[in-house]
Amino acid sequence: MSMTGDLWDRLAVEVEKLDGVAGRAVHAAVRERAAPLRIQVAGRAGTGRRSVENIVTASVGADSAAEVTGVVVDAPGETDPAFDGDVVVYVLPIRLDPASVHPADRSALARIDARRLVVVAGGPGEQADQIAATLGIGVFTVDDPALPDAVAARLAAAFAHRDEYLVRTVAGIAAVPAARDLIEAAIDAASTSREVA
Repeated sequence: MSMTGDLWDRLAVEVEKLDGVAGRAVHAAVRERAAPLRIQVAGRAGTGRRSVENIVTASVGADSAAEVTGVVVDAPGETDPAFDGDVVVYVLPIRLDPASVHPADRSALARIDARRLVVVAGGPGEQADQIAATLGIGVFTVDDPALPDAVAARLAAAFAHRDEYLVRTVAGIAAVPAARDLIEAAIDAASTSREVA
């Protein structure tokens, strides 16, 4: 993490004393960074999506700064969902031919940034391996003990991305010279703490 939330909050207060508009912009950026991360557990009906959603919810814990929601894919009469979560856990069913992946699943997977994606197959490991080979990506099974760690790694990456986005956003805020000096000092401190970490 680049800087603690308290430091960014203090920066927003100090900048607002010097430049109200810039201070409100910093406050807005800090609030956006502090919002809970969103994990979407997606898949077609009947794939075991709800079971995986329960596993993911249990693995992130009740006091986590992440919200878990379910997303149904390829539902009759529904539009395609937006995969806009910070992390997307996509659940694939095991088909008679495990190497075959349903076109709706392929289409959905193509729309998700691989850096935010964790794929879970609802069958035994060897079938998940065949799906992984077909798709060219890693696939976990529901009972894989590494699944919670994979979700945790994606969450950690999402937190880091939010830190980077906050720094870029704050760097782009126009401010009076004294407020700009505070902003630049905070950005330098954030860069230094990233280099040390």
